[in-house]
Amino acid sequence: MEPVCRQARPEDYEAVYRLWMDSGGIGVTSLEDSKEYFERFLQRNQATCFTAEADGRPVGIILCGNDGRSGHIYHLIVDPAFRGRGLARRLLQLSLEALRADGIGGADAVVFRENPANDFWEQEGFRDRPDLIYRDIPLKQDNVWMNRSKRPGDYPKL
Repeated sequence: MEPVCRQARPEDYEAVYRLWMDSGGIGVTSLEDSKEYFERFLQRNQATCFTAEADGRPVGIILCGNDGRSGHIYHLIVDPAFRGRGLARRLLQLSLEALRADGIGGADAVVFRENPANDFWEQEGFRDRPDLIYRDIPLKQDNVWMNRSKRPGDYPKL
């Protein structure tokens, strides 16, 4: 069955969490990527988060939100068995269209430098910003990396 794209739902969590954890291209943290925070993110960003579904299960997802000024893209991933069919591009376009409809003028995505998917982002018009340094800070002590031992360079199929 050919995958279809639809708005992401809370019940997608278990399947997409497995995709995140198996990937070396997505950094997963204990709090921000928990089921509770996933549901919270979807509640705040219902119109901009999408899932690709095949045979009744999620095979891809994009989390996207905005702060009223800029769009922010997180965790775009497609199951390796479904790559090469344009699903990532379709998910991205759905989110960008939703941002435009909301009056948002630009968007960003944070991607590990060694992630082979950087070619995809470049093809989609996202530019590298060598003038910026990305920094973050955990605000809660129990918000720890769950899959930092898996690096994008270890996954040439991404």
